[in-house]
Amino acid sequence: MKAIKKQGEPAALKDWKRGMQQGAPQNLDYGNLPTPVKEAVKAALLVEQGYLCAYTLQRLAAASECHIEHVEPQNAAPGKSLDYANMAACWPDNGGNVTSGYGAPVKAGAAVTLNVDFVSPHAPGCEARFVYDASGAVRPRGDDAAVQGTIDRVQLGHDRLCELRRSAAQAWGLVLSPRGMRSRRHLKSAAEARRFAAEALQPDAQGRLEPFCVALSQIALRYAEKEDRRSRRMHSDHGGN
Repeated sequence: MKAIKKQGEPAALKDWKRGMQQGAPQNLDYGNLPTPVKEAVKAALLVEQGYLCAYTLQRLAAASECHIEHVEPQNAAPGKSLDYANMAACWPDNGGNVTSGYGAPVKAGAAVTLNVDFVSPHAPGCEARFVYDASGAVRPRGDDAAVQGTIDRVQLGHDRLCELRRSAAQAWGLVLSPRGMRSRRHLKSAAEARRFAAEALQPDAQGRLEPFCVALSQIALRYAEKEDRRSRRMHSDHGGN
């Protein structure tokens, strides 16, 4: 999860709500939101999120690859169903498809209490509360019940999702393959890893963040520390020469 800085409500959503309030307030419900307005909302959310899923940090290349997620579910918080501040773009395109076993669909409509048993991706600094390692696994930083609740509710520790994060780290030269098929010369240096750790958290020229950017940044920093220790050990073993 990476903290999302919310921008202004999309004009299409604002205009639709204004029109409903003036002409048919009884129809002011998310279920009545026209498809073009939903598409405009998804487009705005993708820009805010750097084209990544708000929960899993998978790539969302286009609005057609995501659905509108309500961080506080509609059935549990009906008063927030049209609140743009409560919306996020999430994988997959079908919000009811639970076949992957992880992500927004498995969270479904269960009520959440923010910062008690669930962390909102809109919470400033939320990424620092999640710890990722080179295996792709994720855990809370310290005894953070809300983070653990989020991991459990969205299944961020699902085997498939862990493998996707691990594979991404391997592709960027931050870990060896499980069978050691890549030699050390294909791995980044400590300096390269530190540089990458910072760059991974910044959007590119098209406003897109690197998939699993928070995990990659954390893995890169720990990798750099490990490489530094290895270098110092080798230097010591050679008598400082």
